[in-house]
Amino acid sequence: MLISLAIGFVLGLFAGFSSFNPKDPIFVPLIYNLTFILLSAWAIKRLRYLKLDLKRLIGQFPNRYPWLPTLGIVIAILLFSLGSGQLFYYALSLLNPSLVESLLNQKTFYSGSETFSPVLYNLLMVFTFLVVAPVTEEFLFRGILLHRWTTKWGITPALIISSILFGLLHANIVGLFVFGLMMALLYIKTRTLIVPIICHSLNNLAAIGLELASRSSSTTETVDTLTQLQRYWWVGIIYVALAAPWLFMFIYKSWPKQSSAMPYFTDTDAIVK
Repeated sequence: MLISLAIGFVLGLFAGFSSFNPKDPIFVPLIYNLTFILLSAWAIKRLRYLKLDLKRLIGQFPNRYPWLPTLGIVIAILLFSLGSGQLFYYALSLLNPSLVESLLNQKTFYSGSETFSPVLYNLLMVFTFLVVAPVTEEFLFRGILLHRWTTKWGITPALIISSILFGLLHANIVGLFVFGLMMALLYIKTRTLIVPIICHSLNNLAAIGLELASRSSSTTETVDTLTQLQRYWWVGIIYVALAAPWLFMFIYKSWPKQSSAMPYFTDTDAIVK
């Protein structure tokens, strides 16, 4: 929070002494990227100060890893996130429709005069979604917090609390809680952060593709207005019903025992199938 406030203050001063509009959308990805990159850099510095092995924390790229079933998990996570987000926004719209409408009208990509440099903004957003967010969020939430809180409270509380925190930092709380939980289980199962980083990036790539497809298609029924949301809320139930059995099965089979060791304290070469 302190890093984010400091960066926002500096960028605000920069905008004040220049021709930049302080409300320009480009400041959003800039603040996010700088915050998470600097936070990760600070965490790496602390790891080295404590003489902890960063390579052991990250793990090695898995050989002969079954990527096809993992891709199925990513698709199931995406469906669950879409469905749970739709149902969450529908429930929220019954209480505060104006807030939900403003959230639904937010765009990931801009064009024309909406930002001073649409090309730069859009490239920055793609870089954020596909590189910065997967790498830094997996490193901080699964690499740092999950290990630390497992040491303090045990593996089950650490899995749940770190996933709750991850969900709270995103608009779709329920969907991203499940997403964070799945990434944590993948990390424990594979003993490497590389697998959840790749899955995180693929999930974000699919989300970008869906948004671009919804823009380019004039006949799409993607929920992007309050009226459509309230009319097609039941689509969210279908998405959740399709994805939930696969996710719950994976969670049930992958849930670690309370005595299980975290990846840093185990042989990183041993990939659990």
